[in-house]
Amino acid sequence: MDFNPTGTRYSQELITSSFEREKRYVLKLIEYPWAPELLEANPFTRQIAFKWYDNTCESYVPTNYIEQLYQITQDLYNNSIYKPSFYTKYFYTDRRGQLHTYGFYSSSDLSEQPIDMSFYQPILNPERAALVKDIEVNGKLDMGILVKHAFTNYIKWPDDPLPEIYRKVYQC
Repeated sequence: MDFNPTGTRYSQELITSSFEREKRYVLKLIEYPWAPELLEANPFTRQIAFKWYDNTCESYVPTNYIEQLYQITQDLYNNSIYKPSFYTKYFYTDRRGQLHTYGFYSSSDLSEQPIDMSFYQPILNPERAALVKDIEVNGKLDMGILVKHAFTNYIKWPDDPLPEIYRKVYQC
C-alpha cells in the first residue's frame, strides 16, 4: 500500500493520518490469522508491504468465507474497532484459503466516536458522501452507524452474508 497519492485532492494531514491508521491497526491486529502478513511498514516512504497472493475477494472467495467474515467481524468488535471498508476489494485469500483483510485507513476505535467527517470527506465516493451527509450530526459521525449501513445496506458479498453477520455480532 502506497500512501503517496499524486495531485492535490488529499491534504497532507489526511495522507499522514491514513498511513498511520493503516499501520496502527495492522500492527494491533497482527496476531490474528486474517491480518495481512506484514513485511514492512516504512514511515519514511509511507508504504506498507504485506505478502500478496495476486487476488482479492472480488475474483475468488474460499468455500468457508462466511465463517471467516464472521470471525473477522467478531474479532474487530472485541477490539472495539469499526471497519466500514468491508468491500471484497479489501480482502484477499492466501494459498491455504485463509481470508486476509486490509484497508484499515478508514477504521476507528469506539473511543474516537463521533468522528469529524470534514477530515474524511475526500476519501468518500459520491454515493458514500451522500449517505454520510444524511446520517452525520453537526458534521460528526458515529462510525458504528456507518458500519451498520455498510453491513446491512450497501456492501455485497456472494450470498449477501453481511446483514446476518452484523445481526449476530452487533445485536446479540
